[in-house]
Amino acid sequence: MDKETIYRSNIQRSLTELYAHMADNLLGWLPDDADFDRDNITKAQNESILAVEAIEEEWIIDESDRKANSLIQWSDD
Repeated sequence: MDKETIYRSNIQRSLTELYAHMADNLLGWLPDDADFDRDNITKAQNESILAVEAIEEEWIIDESDRKANSLIQWSDD
């Protein structure tokens, strides 16, 4: 295997592991199909949201792409 293939494989594995960590560990409490009020969440839940947003900001530079692909979808109500 050449270096590029190894590098791509490592990046893909890392992203898969990071996504699983965010979805399962940091946001496991978040309801899949229900809205929630950000003003009525615990401090730990808010810290989880902030951690996911920070990770996504590092990995997805473009703000509109990040918003469209975020694990956290905010309603504009």
